[in-house]
Amino acid sequence: MIDHRTNVVTEGPARKFARGLPCLLLLASPLAWGDVALYQAAVPLKSTAEADRATAFGEALKVAAVRASGRRDAGDAAAIAAAAADPTRYVQQYSTTTDRMLKVGFDGRAMEQLLQQAGLPLWPSERPTITVLLFVPAIAGGSRAVTAAERPPERLEIERAAQVRGVPVTWPAVTVDAGAARTRAASAGVTGAVLVGTTRAGGYDWTFGHAGQSARGQGGPASGLDLATDTLAARYAPGSTRGLSTVSVRIGGLEGVRPYAALTTYFEGLSLVRSVSLRELSGSTALFELSVRGDLELLRRIFALDGRLTPAPRTEPAAAAQEAPDFVWQP
Repeated sequence: MIDHRTNVVTEGPARKFARGLPCLLLLASPLAWGDVALYQAAVPLKSTAEADRATAFGEALKVAAVRASGRRDAGDAAAIAAAAADPTRYVQQYSTTTDRMLKVGFDGRAMEQLLQQAGLPLWPSERPTITVLLFVPAIAGGSRAVTAAERPPERLEIERAAQVRGVPVTWPAVTVDAGAARTRAASAGVTGAVLVGTTRAGGYDWTFGHAGQSARGQGGPASGLDLATDTLAARYAPGSTRGLSTVSVRIGGLEGVRPYAALTTYFEGLSLVRSVSLRELSGSTALFELSVRGDLELLRRIFALDGRLTPAPRTEPAAAAQEAPDFVWQP
């Protein structure tokens, strides 16, 4: 049976989103990232007829391609469309529910090859958790943010879109001030991803902030989620799916056996890392060689999401380009 939770399969370390805001901004389980099951999808099953089942499997493959690549139009790529016409060789497991949903788990390596064939990127499963601050009219006038305890139709629409796009979302524990929320979105750091929606005629004004960058748009609830996801995908899934490359990283702060073991486990748990080798060990510093799907810049961005590996301060001029960059392990 496929574990088909909407977004998060395992979750990264807790982070306080409300840092720098009044105590009013208490959020429900804010997280720096969520670990998304890339190659799972759930789609409606019209009937148990063979033709309808075949169509549903094809649609599920397209959804998985969207989740894994970060591209809304991934299903339109010629290679994806061809695979969706005959998806059986990509299917690893599936199940159906009593409410006629088909849940499908696809083979990860086969899907990676398919994305590469289609010229699509691969967005690693470690994805920033989006804090949604959705403002709706208040009974007493003005507006208020939808909280984690509420489930209005707008929230359900956003969460359905998040399921398709493969991003984890969270909601505030209590309502927040709209002005402070927009300020926070505009100044969100790399460990924060904030989506703010305020009502307007015919929809919402959306502001999304992450890693010091912001984006704006208008439209319905799903449009806001798409704005946020497109912005994140541009940062964490640039270009097309790349082959494996070898990256050397020199890590400090490894005092004793436990930090070294924890760091090795951390590397092995990253979805873009295929293998880890220790090359040198000197005191509290170790040089690792990683085989990764991507490059050093993408690896840096993934490291920055939860802050356990931070760039080490440089006290000397930068060395030659081929010298391994330095990070400090701070679990």
